[in-house]
Amino acid sequence: MQAAPQPPAPVYQPAPQPVPAPAPVPLRPNRNRGLGLTVSGFSIFTVSYMIAAISGTSMLDAGESRLGRPLLIPVAGPFIAASRSSSATFGFGLAFAGVTQIAGLAMGIGGAVTLGKARRRAELSAAPGGLQLRF
Repeated sequence: MQAAPQPPAPVYQPAPQPVPAPAPVPLRPNRNRGLGLTVSGFSIFTVSYMIAAISGTSMLDAGESRLGRPLLIPVAGPFIAASRSSSATFGFGLAFAGVTQIAGLAMGIGGAVTLGKARRRAELSAAPGGLQLRF
């Protein structure tokens, strides 16, 4: 007769050791917060205004001062020229240029305000040479 098979011997593994949590890293405030928004906003405004101003100058050279002069005015100029335009397509393009200028200017100003708040941290300290004010 055959002997009954023996169950395999249990394999004991040590209990997993808890992993200690990493030490907290103190976060420094980001002093460049808003810099990207500032640069991109003012870049969009500058490029869109330069395109409008070059177009306005070209129109002035062609003798079309009714539409050319307003395009030299930033932000409001494209809207003024759009109201004077006899073509709906041209008026839409001018209005779009005005909206682009407004959006770029708003982005630039909003980023500059954010950047200014991020960098505003004045420290007043007394040193042997006198008082020091650091920003």
